[in-house]
Amino acid sequence: MIRNFALLLSLIFLAACTPQEPTTAEQVRLQLGQKLMLDFRYFCNDGTASDECKTAVTELPDALANVLREGHIGGVILFADNLVEGQQMTTLIAQMQEVVREAGLPPLFIAVDQEGGRVARLPPAISTRFGGNMALGATYAAQGTGYAEQVAAGIAKELSLLGFNLNFAPTVDVNVNPANPVINVRSYGEDPDQVAALGQATVATLQSHGIMSALKHFPGHGDTHVDSHTGLPRVEHERATIDAVDLLPFKQIINSDTPPAMVMTAHIQYPALDDTKFTATNGEATIVPATMSHKILTGVLREELGFNGVIVTDALDMAGIAHYYAPLEATIATFKAGADIALMPYTIRTPDDIDGFWQYFAGLEQAVAAGEIDTQALANSAQRIAQLKADYDLTEQVSRTLAERLESLKQLPLAQNIQVEQALAYDATTKIYDHGVLPLTAEHWYAVMPDTLRCQAFTSALAEQRPTISSDCLSLAELPAGQPWLEWRADAAVIVGDITPHHSLAEMGGMDDLASWRERPSKAEQHAWLQELMAFTHARQQPTVFVALRTPYVASDFRTVADAALATYDYNAAMNTAGKVRSASFTALVEVLLGRQARGNLPVTVE
Repeated sequence: MIRNFALLLSLIFLAACTPQEPTTAEQVRLQLGQKLMLDFRYFCNDGTASDECKTAVTELPDALANVLREGHIGGVILFADNLVEGQQMTTLIAQMQEVVREAGLPPLFIAVDQEGGRVARLPPAISTRFGGNMALGATYAAQGTGYAEQVAAGIAKELSLLGFNLNFAPTVDVNVNPANPVINVRSYGEDPDQVAALGQATVATLQSHGIMSALKHFPGHGDTHVDSHTGLPRVEHERATIDAVDLLPFKQIINSDTPPAMVMTAHIQYPALDDTKFTATNGEATIVPATMSHKILTGVLREELGFNGVIVTDALDMAGIAHYYAPLEATIATFKAGADIALMPYTIRTPDDIDGFWQYFAGLEQAVAAGEIDTQALANSAQRIAQLKADYDLTEQVSRTLAERLESLKQLPLAQNIQVEQALAYDATTKIYDHGVLPLTAEHWYAVMPDTLRCQAFTSALAEQRPTISSDCLSLAELPAGQPWLEWRADAAVIVGDITPHHSLAEMGGMDDLASWRERPSKAEQHAWLQELMAFTHARQQPTVFVALRTPYVASDFRTVADAALATYDYNAAMNTAGKVRSASFTALVEVLLGRQARGNLPVTVE
């Protein structure tokens, strides 16, 4: 075991620079381990089956510590299940870093999906979600990249205080497909230049605060109608469109003065870039996904766009890969394509899984020995990883004592972040149309919201801002029986809030949430119920307002039964320290309904 990080770096560089000298088995093991980023979301040591294990890892078990140590693992990604509160998560991260430090290994990449908006893993008690990328896109016409910079700075400060050093953000997919189930509000919008400008500002700001940025999802996930967690999407764009739309944000940001530390691959077929077919595990001949394409990762990303940083895959446990490749095959294929880091390549939930992981790891070593993984390419990749860790001085970052880190947590939640979150909500809220009913003047409001928490957020915001207006709120967590609107006051205003589309697995946390993802109620049934309700209140000439709480495209479905339509792009709500539900987006929404100017501009086309 190599006990000194500097010595390890020199060995990695030596292997890269002098290919004529034989690479030792220990060097190969080090290089391979640094190329793996594992998730330790759950772990059960009590005989529970791997696919049934839901015991969250909130402190580091000895068995997983040994995986880090003996596997020379280069990074770990953490999920909401791992992150309960500040002291706990800071201690967990410190435990993992201490394990590799004592083993003489390089500091770990500690990664998280903290995009803001709908994809955020940190608990709301100590962090700020902000409104998300499409909300930022709605402010661009008036504010330029100002909010993107403020939001990225706020996220970076929180992550740094807690011990993270890598954020899988921003998403620079250009969302040109209204039916996109996984990107939608995670995109800045449909204008490639606007997406590039906001993405570049985010990358530059994150990295100026010491948080590495991973640009995603290359070569672009914006025109898909399949979620790569559950299938393998295909983008049928011609090369000219790919260059002008999908690749443009990546190209501009990579060639800026502040290129991203990493670029994340997408599990997507792009026939115009690579129509090579491979034989999947089920025997089918299938077009290779970008994550496994040498033409795309090496030919386009490295050679055409000139990216010299670290390429990381999207999670390899997603169905867009796992349905077609076994774990070992997937890892070898993406390494051969040019990926530097395999994210979540092997699921570890039980001691038996650890045994399987060592067999998987041995398979990687055998692939190197057999020449299936080129030793020079392996060394070059390990060199890029080592250089990135050195560039961000991770050794210095992890040198702070746990006591020092815990003391710094007293700053959370950051007051400045809360102020920015509210300001962004005000400036992002968008009026799609109004046939003369705004501001609302009725003395009683009926609200229909997707669930109880959204009802509480709406009624709390209304009571705080205009206590003289009475209100009722109906939750659609389950469709109510009958036609409750028949009993409503005819002189009241009606506000309908809708979340479309459903949460994707990326927003829920990943493939471990697949069962609950499948059990959700039908959006079509909910919309049919809302159409009936709004047709009645609209015909009775009650002011009826539709609010797109997520993607604004859905407003077009209700244009004949709504007198006005607004978009907030966000519906986050959380309990504050006083025991009240707080929501920046609902506070802004209520103020607009009462007469505040909606300053946002649609970043996508709504028919």
